[in-house]
Amino acid sequence: MVKLLLVEDNVGLREQMKWALNSDYEVLEAETLEGCLESLRRQRPGVICLDMGLENKPERGLEIIDAVLSEDRLAKIIVITSNMSADLGRRAVERGAFDFLQKPVDIEELKVILARACRMMSFEKPPVEKAAGGLPSEADNLMIGQSEAMRKIFEHIRKLAKTDVNVLLTGESGTGKELCARAIHYHSMRRNEIFVPINCGSIPASLMESELFGYVRGAFTGANTDKMGLIESAHRGTLFLDEIGDMPMALQVKLLRFLQDQKLQRVGETTFRSLNVRIIAATNKTNLAEKDNTAMRTDLYYRLSEFEINLPPLRDRKDDIPLIAAAIIEANRVKFSQPRLKLSKRAEQMLQNYSWPGNVRELENKLNRASITCAGQIIETEDLQLSETSFTVLSYREARQMFDRHFILNALKQAKGNISLAAKVTGLTRPTLYDMMKKNGITVQMEAKMEEKGSE
Repeated sequence: MVKLLLVEDNVGLREQMKWALNSDYEVLEAETLEGCLESLRRQRPGVICLDMGLENKPERGLEIIDAVLSEDRLAKIIVITSNMSADLGRRAVERGAFDFLQKPVDIEELKVILARACRMMSFEKPPVEKAAGGLPSEADNLMIGQSEAMRKIFEHIRKLAKTDVNVLLTGESGTGKELCARAIHYHSMRRNEIFVPINCGSIPASLMESELFGYVRGAFTGANTDKMGLIESAHRGTLFLDEIGDMPMALQVKLLRFLQDQKLQRVGETTFRSLNVRIIAATNKTNLAEKDNTAMRTDLYYRLSEFEINLPPLRDRKDDIPLIAAAIIEANRVKFSQPRLKLSKRAEQMLQNYSWPGNVRELENKLNRASITCAGQIIETEDLQLSETSFTVLSYREARQMFDRHFILNALKQAKGNISLAAKVTGLTRPTLYDMMKKNGITVQMEAKMEEKGSE
């Protein structure tokens, strides 16, 4: 049963909603920001109904949305506004809320929105992956690999669990730096506290200081209330600064000062706040130790890289590709309701021969798409749609097989599945074409599917 958190300080309304919903949901209750966050950490509700007028402060609801999504970015928040604050609903959705309703609440309409939120949540939640040779990063995620390079990384992570040092993760885009950061957090003494991921490249430079450090009321035009920054929200937990090389140099100075004494000053504030935050940073930039690098101050680099882990590109650990692919296919069987989904032998071979410039992220993307478009729940080479310029060197036999397969499939497509016409166009006899189809695993079912598509 899905856990539903009602954040409402009107006891009567909260009881009414609980009575109407407790047959379909495990209903939890909170009436303050602190109670909301405590319930979120302890119970992990997937859906939250939030009163935007909490404590008679309309802006309070926006603060709660920020805090909730920092704690759980997949949480589905349905905000409830009064008629006098309809604009808050739109602003809440812009902030990351799933949907909004106006008071008085229509319970039947709320049930429809809740059902939609639960359906979306079921699509987004990553299923448990069971591939061997992995290291958990959270209860339902794995870093996967059996290569020597990954074994060393797993060993580093286990050792880092006993310490609280800052960590710098380096490597190409798509190599799994955030997953590694989550693994370090999961295995550390802070595992029961919050993990706050921040992509420094996604925050406009003009807003980055106030977003990271927070601000006090009156600090600048539009600062109508105090706001906790993302760094402060990670108190007692782990802060993950992704793409740290995209942070402006001026702000790197302020971050360096925080790293030195763990004391933070909000924008416009005269006092300092003492925090306890572990920092993990990541970048795809190189040569950061050199003084003339333009991405990061060298003093910040040395402060962040008390321990540095370089995540190798997928092309350098090809032995791990079958394991990772198997885990993705296993997940997609559930995600796309295809219990017999699998890779053909040729598709497996093609994965091994590809150089994966986008690394694990590209592999997941290609397999997700192929899982949807494949025929008969069997992923073939043409379903993968891999760039021909990114293959490693193939043997003549492998290249010939690849050519023959694409040649036949293209001929059948042009002939709309008509074997006689395809044989005539290619200059082959029907028996030769059938023989080539058999050798390349092109089945009658595929032919029928092509004919069906051609007639649409």
